[in-house]
Amino acid sequence: MPNSIKSFTERRLKTTFLDEYFNEHLAGAEYAYHDFQNTAQATRITIYTNRVGLAIGKRGKNIRMLSDGVRKLLNEQNIQLEVESLENPEAFAGVMAQRLASSLERGRHFRRTAYGAMRRIMNSGAIGCEIIISGKITSQRARVESFRDGFVSKTGDVKEQYVTEGKAKAKIKRGILGVRVTIMTGEAILPDAIDIIAQPTHTTGEILRHAEGDLDLPDDTIVEEEIDEFGELEELDESHDDDIPEEATSALVEEELEDL
Repeated sequence: MPNSIKSFTERRLKTTFLDEYFNEHLAGAEYAYHDFQNTAQATRITIYTNRVGLAIGKRGKNIRMLSDGVRKLLNEQNIQLEVESLENPEAFAGVMAQRLASSLERGRHFRRTAYGAMRRIMNSGAIGCEIIISGKITSQRARVESFRDGFVSKTGDVKEQYVTEGKAKAKIKRGILGVRVTIMTGEAILPDAIDIIAQPTHTTGEILRHAEGDLDLPDDTIVEEEIDEFGELEELDESHDDDIPEEATSALVEEELEDL
């Protein structure tokens, strides 16, 4: 196996193991994701959570425990952990899944909690979101409840780049509820999103519209070239009746008599 493929595979495996480890131990701190960097001195891992204080712990107790666990997991000694807060936690599916599971554990109604989470996700600028709660929600019979808003891509390159998914578990008296949150970020560029910009042509005319909704055409809308093309039309008056031949007049009278 080439070195490039081997290094890429090892990096993806480490990222997957770290995500599972942090999701398990930092569920209360609302863990979102981490940044993995290899340097010459040490392996630097930056953890992004919504509750930095819970991730660090009292006098750094929690962060030291996480450092020891990461050393055993990666089999490396030079590990440096850093914790940073999220600017927009509602845009991360993992954070919202953990919040929803925590609300269900506290006894809140699942439908009210799901709609509240969905409203906060859409207000954060997401294009669409989907929330699925499964398990013994209100009775001993298990079922699945789905909540959707906006548009969420299911396949293709758009899903791979702009759709994130987070999962969590809520422990209640009737058992364990599964929570899955899918969010399509606001930076997504859809393939069918096309903006057509029409260029003005020589036939384009300007129509001024008053606030009342009436149309107002400007006085100079008639071009001089149009007047020259059609010519000036003479107004008809009673004096032109004498120019009509008598033969045409008698023919019209005979047709009217036949109709009678």
